[in-house]
Amino acid sequence: MLVKLFAAAVQGIDAIPVTIEVNSSRGIRFFLVGLPDSAVKESHERIMSALQVNGYHFPAHQIVINMAPADIRKEGSAYDLPMALGILASVGLVREERLPNFLIMGELSLDGSLQPIKGALPIAIKARELGYEGIIVPRQNAREAAVVNKLKVYGVENLHEVVDFFNGRQDLVPTEVNTREEFYREQTEFELDFADVKGQESVKRAFEVAAAGGHNLIIL
Repeated sequence: MLVKLFAAAVQGIDAIPVTIEVNSSRGIRFFLVGLPDSAVKESHERIMSALQVNGYHFPAHQIVINMAPADIRKEGSAYDLPMALGILASVGLVREERLPNFLIMGELSLDGSLQPIKGALPIAIKARELGYEGIIVPRQNAREAAVVNKLKVYGVENLHEVVDFFNGRQDLVPTEVNTREEFYREQTEFELDFADVKGQESVKRAFEVAAAGGHNLIIL
C-alpha cells in the first residue's frame, strides 16, 4: 500500500517541503531514494530498532521510500519519525487518514524516544504557510516551533505517542507560547549585567549613552 507523509528540508533560513512516499509490496528488500545523505540512509537501522523495542515488527515486505523532490539533497536524521510512521501505515498499523494534515519531523533513538532536530522554527513557518493543520516535532523543539501562531504544535517524546495519536488512542496537547508575554518578561531578566564588570567606567558610560540615544557603537 502506498502512503504519503510530509516533512521539510532546511536550507539556510528557509524550509522546503518534502513529500515522503512509502510503498509496501511483496518482497524482502528495502530501498531509500530521493537524494538522501549518509545520515538519512542510516535511518533504516534506527527505525528497525525503534519499532522492535516498542512492540512493532519491521514489516516482512519490500519497502520503497521516495523523498521528493528528488533533486534536493536530504540531510540529517530528522526524517526518522515520518519514515517510521510511513512504514507502519503502509502495512496498516497506523491509520493514514490524518497523516497528510501534519508536517512531521523527528530523530529516533534506538528505544523509540525522540531527539531534538535543527530548524524547527523555519519548518513551522513553512507548515503554516502551506496550510497544514499542525506540526509534530520532538518535545525539546515544541516551544521553538510554537512561536509561530495559527498553527498547532505538538511536542512528543517517543514513537508510541505519535502512533497512538494517529490511531485515535491518545490526544496530544498543543504547545502554546505567548510571544508578547515572553518578550516583556525577558526585558527584566538578563544573564549578564554591567554591575558585574569591574572598572571600565568610560566604556560602560559609552554603552549607556549609545543605548539611550539609539546610536551605533564601535569599540577598539
